[in-house]
Amino acid sequence: MTLLTSVLAGAPLAPSADDARRAAERELARRVYRDAEPGLLQRAWDAVLEALSRLQGPSGGGVLQVLVVVLLVLAVVVVVALLVRRTGAAARRASSTAEAGLTGPVDAAALRAEAARAAREERWDDAVVVGFRALVRGLQERDLVGAAPGLTASEAAREAGRALPELAGRLRAVADLFDGVLYGGRRASQADAEAVAGVDSSAAATRPARSTRPDPAQPDPGQPDLAGRAR
Repeated sequence: MTLLTSVLAGAPLAPSADDARRAAERELARRVYRDAEPGLLQRAWDAVLEALSRLQGPSGGGVLQVLVVVLLVLAVVVVVALLVRRTGAAARRASSTAEAGLTGPVDAAALRAEAARAAREERWDDAVVVGFRALVRGLQERDLVGAAPGLTASEAAREAGRALPELAGRLRAVADLFDGVLYGGRRASQADAEAVAGVDSSAAATRPARSTRPDPAQPDPGQPDLAGRAR
């Protein structure tokens, strides 16, 4: 209705094609359209002008001309709205990237609470990203994953998989999911968020594999017990 009022307010009751074109130009000069993606918006505007150029003369069909203009401009508005939504989502992902590092001062419990809140609010992208951070931070708190700056999701999954080999496949899967949502434009679902939370719960409940490195406090069974002989 706002669009219809705007266009009709700027056009005569029986407009010519030129009058209709000028009304549409005034509407599309608004900032929201200028801020949209230039290439696609230009193509849409060219289509509007082409359609208007087919309207013949000032006589007859005045209301029809206005209706055509409204419908064409409305189509452009829909395109712009989709572009703004997509651009806004990309901007939110970009701004959250700086906060999505896998190392830092926030502990696993706080991240799990944040991920759970995002899930309750059905913000599945945030639930996946923050949930994976909670998973990695929990493993770091157990010294199963390193905390070097710049740690990537795949590196964390590989390290965790060596410590928890029975979860290696699931760890790789949720690492790929994290990267896809944060960097690849993938939209997460409820099932994705639940998958990340499930791996986190399983990892917290799983004891790490026994280290194969010899414990210096224990004698090597292949060597004689010299201390025992000395006694």
